[in-house]
Amino acid sequence: MASNRSNGNNGRQNGCKPQTVSKTTASAGEYKVGPGRPPREYQVKPGQSGNPKGAKRKPPSIALDLKLSLERALTKTVKLKQGEKERMVSMAVACIEQLVAQFAKGDRHARRDLIALAEKLGVNLLAGQHQAIQEALASNHEAILLTYVERQYDKVCTPSPVFAPPELLDDDPQDPNQS
Repeated sequence: MASNRSNGNNGRQNGCKPQTVSKTTASAGEYKVGPGRPPREYQVKPGQSGNPKGAKRKPPSIALDLKLSLERALTKTVKLKQGEKERMVSMAVACIEQLVAQFAKGDRHARRDLIALAEKLGVNLLAGQHQAIQEALASNHEAILLTYVERQYDKVCTPSPVFAPPELLDDDPQDPNQS
């Protein structure tokens, strides 16, 4: 069977535009077979792929399954023991409480993670601490801060040279009789 397409010119023959016939005017008897117009029995049927051996389907992503598994795991309840008391909390709450406890002990990784989590969630870590900060910077601590600023200033700016009093200077040439 001969190919219905011409040699790579996408349905054009000798530079001419392909003729288009609307479906309403083209009845079964008037349909002309030609370049770009295959016979009806070889046309793609509605609901059928034009390329049955084409690209394979991508495997479904596991991201949704992982998200669901994580949500399920975080909502499970666990018993927390605090001294004599036991209480039931979700795994997410237990995780946050453990992170805060590690932060309070001085763990630098917990500090980094807690600050990042608070920033992502929009939590103000200094909420309620403004009064304590003001008290820490009270006037009795002002002397400590001024001393610190002076030390840092000396690191940035070189101090002016200090000259010794004239009686300590030995600028006189040595007398040959004294030697």
